[in-house]
Amino acid sequence: MKLLALLPLVLGFAPAPQDPVPALRPSGIAARINGEIITWDDVEYELRTVDPDQRHAGLRRQMLRTIADRVLFLQEAKTYGIEITETQVDTALENERKRAKMDPEEFQRQINKRGVSITEYRANIRRDLVIGTLMSRLATEPLRNPNAKLPLLVEFVSPEEMRDYYDRNRAQFKEIRQADIVFISFQFQTPDEREATLRLVESIRRRVREDTPLYVLSLAHMDKNLMPVKDGKPMPVYANLAFDDAPFSADVKKLIYDTLKEGEVSEPVVDGNSISLFHLLRKIAEKEKAFEEAQPYIRRQLESAKRSQNQQILHKYLVGRAFVEPADLFK
Repeated sequence: MKLLALLPLVLGFAPAPQDPVPALRPSGIAARINGEIITWDDVEYELRTVDPDQRHAGLRRQMLRTIADRVLFLQEAKTYGIEITETQVDTALENERKRAKMDPEEFQRQINKRGVSITEYRANIRRDLVIGTLMSRLATEPLRNPNAKLPLLVEFVSPEEMRDYYDRNRAQFKEIRQADIVFISFQFQTPDEREATLRLVESIRRRVREDTPLYVLSLAHMDKNLMPVKDGKPMPVYANLAFDDAPFSADVKKLIYDTLKEGEVSEPVVDGNSISLFHLLRKIAEKEKAFEEAQPYIRRQLESAKRSQNQQILHKYLVGRAFVEPADLFK
C-alpha cells in the first residue's frame, strides 16, 4: 500500500496568500458532515503553528475543507471496519525515520519542532494508514466484485502501459551530465604574464582553502567579460551546465565532470592562454535508462497517478451522498 500520494490530500496544507487582513476568530460549529461536527476550535488547533496575524478567513476556510475531506474518508473507512494496529503504526513511523536518515532522538526532536507530540504524530499516522487501507480496498474491489458500487481504477500497471509511458516520455530517460560550478579565469599573452597569472591563481586557491568563497574572489578579481551572463548580470557561475554545452576544452570537461568531487576546488588549470580554478558544487551523472531499467520508476509514476484519480472519484462519490452543512462546503 502506498501512502505518499495521500499526503497532499490528508496531511498536505499549503496556505494560500489571500485575505491579507486578519479576520476575527470565528467560534462555534464550523460544519456538520453526516451529523459529525467540526468546530472552529478544531480549525484553530490545526492552524496553531501559523502566526495569528496570518490566520485570515480564506486560510480558515481552506483548513476547514481539509478537515472535512479527512472526515469523509474516515467515515467511509469506519463502514468497512478498517482498523490499524500499533505494530502497523510502529512500522510506518520507523520507515519514515529511516527515509529521513535520522536517529530516533533527532527524529522526535524534529516532530516536536512542528508543535506536535509523538502521541499526536502517531495518531496522524494511524489516520493516514486507515485512509490508505480504504483506498487500496476499494481499488481492488472490482477484481473481487464486477458489480462494485464504486468502480475505481485498478492500480495494477500493465507492461503495455509502462511501454507506452516510456515511448511518450523518452526525454526523461536520456543520459544526464550536468554540473554546478563557480570559477575564476584569467587570460595571459606573454610568458611573463603567464607566470604572474599563475602565481595569482595559486594565491587565490590558498585563500579559498582558508574559507574565502571563490565566488567572492571571482567578483573581486575576474574580468566581467569572461563571465557568463545570468539575469542580466555577469556572474562567475554555471548552473545545471550540460556536458555538451560546456564552453571548455575536452580536458577541462573531463576534469569537471569526471575527476572533481562535489565541493572540491581544482588545481590551477592552464588551457590555451587562460588559467582557471573550478569549484564543483554539484554534479549529476545518470546514464541513459533502457526500458527495463526505467520500469520501477514508471510503475511508481503510473500507480501514483491512478491513486490520485481514485481519490478524486471517491471524494466526489462521498460528497454526493453526504449530508453537509454548510451546503457549499465542498464547492
